[in-house]
Amino acid sequence: MVKQFYGVNIAVKDLEAAVKKYGGFLGVPPVYTKPEDFAFPGLTGASFHVGTVSVNLIASSNPETSIYKFVESRGEGVFLISLKVDNLEQDMKDFTEKGVKFVSDKPLTYSGGKVNFGHPKSLHGVQIEFIQPDK
Repeated sequence: MVKQFYGVNIAVKDLEAAVKKYGGFLGVPPVYTKPEDFAFPGLTGASFHVGTVSVNLIASSNPETSIYKFVESRGEGVFLISLKVDNLEQDMKDFTEKGVKFVSDKPLTYSGGKVNFGHPKSLHGVQIEFIQPDK
């Protein structure tokens, strides 16, 4: 079950330029994400925590990543929205019954918990990240 809106991921070409711009108007400092902390290799990022929501800027110079492909084909912009769940394994079963297709059959792990991504073709063109943070 979805518990809250968790954040938005914005694909950017130049991470430092985007950090400067977003930091200038959000008024909170960025928290940089180490490349090894992503569920997929080849990404760099920074987050701005605004209340209970994160604005995440993500860049990649690796042509094999979905972020790189997104920026090259569509330009910079909203890449996905993130929703927090309590039990990702069970929620994947429930959401699959409701027509959501996932990019992976099982949850992926990253430094902060578990994650999987609802494919945009099954969600009216929007990729949704379902995230179960470590408690």
